[in-house]
Amino acid sequence: MVDPKAPPKEGDDLNQSVFHRALHAIGFRGEDPAIASRVTVESFDAVRAVAGFVVLYDAWASLTWEHKAEMAKFLGVGMESAWVALVVAAVSFLELGIAASFISGKGVRVMGWAGVAYGLVVWLVMEHGGDFGQDATDPGVGLPYAIMFLFVVGAERLRQEPNVSRNDILSLARVAFGLLWAYDAFLKFQPYFLNHYLDYLTAAQKDVGAGSWQGLWDQLWIAVCADIGGKLVAKLVGVTEAVLAIGLISGRGLRVLGPVGLALGLVIWSTAEEFGGPYSVGASTMMPMALFGVAIIYVVSLGYVWVLYNPLDLFRSTPERHGSGMIAEHQK
Repeated sequence: MVDPKAPPKEGDDLNQSVFHRALHAIGFRGEDPAIASRVTVESFDAVRAVAGFVVLYDAWASLTWEHKAEMAKFLGVGMESAWVALVVAAVSFLELGIAASFISGKGVRVMGWAGVAYGLVVWLVMEHGGDFGQDATDPGVGLPYAIMFLFVVGAERLRQEPNVSRNDILSLARVAFGLLWAYDAFLKFQPYFLNHYLDYLTAAQKDVGAGSWQGLWDQLWIAVCADIGGKLVAKLVGVTEAVLAIGLISGRGLRVLGPVGLALGLVIWSTAEEFGGPYSVGASTMMPMALFGVAIIYVVSLGYVWVLYNPLDLFRSTPERHGSGMIAEHQK
């Protein structure tokens, strides 16, 4: 039996796949046991289930007329083409399989890697590596999905190795997530975003209707931001995202930064993104994939960060951390 308290040994690399040896070679070996919270694979079950329900929604949304129309446009064929039906059916089937796996807890590692590949294909092929237009505020939706799925795979790996200090997949997901936030921060400091921050909120309000409850929620944020100053708020968002990026890449300060990121993601999702999807009145995905927003996927990934670096440890006299000698062993 492997002692979960034992530090990694040099010889351990010989028993790893080429992929894991490559991760070790570039410095990914696991989370710092001196600061990581006490976790088991079961600690992540609720977050994985949320990810599953998000993908379940995507499977349903993929069958809508709006998605089929965007897919036909992407493929360059008419709505009546068999290719549209075939691709839409394949996408929906894959999403349904991923959702069922995450919700049931069966075959999670296999479907998680399938999700990583799916997210990267969406990002590279359908989004061309993200929206690099002058009004871009994020690098697309496919990449955040791929990183979320990577967190799922890393958490599931705890079934074989319960020590997060040896979990290179979780570390890879955390650093990749930090780089994603860093690119987001870069986009936030572009002139177009700084000068048109309030326009994103007013456009979202127009989509949902000023008199709807969503429109009233948007109006509250528009009023607050206008009083503070649209450009100043845009800069504060960019600075916050940059600090989050530094924390995620370094693995430091995440017990404080995690909740900050959650709050920021929920605000963006509920205002500028109109709660994230093609179900909003008059909204269109404007892309060949009907996926559940962008910011909410960041929130789900931050759920994994929350478990790894539990903010409640700040209020405990004896934090439940790996370095304290209270490493949780996997419960079979």
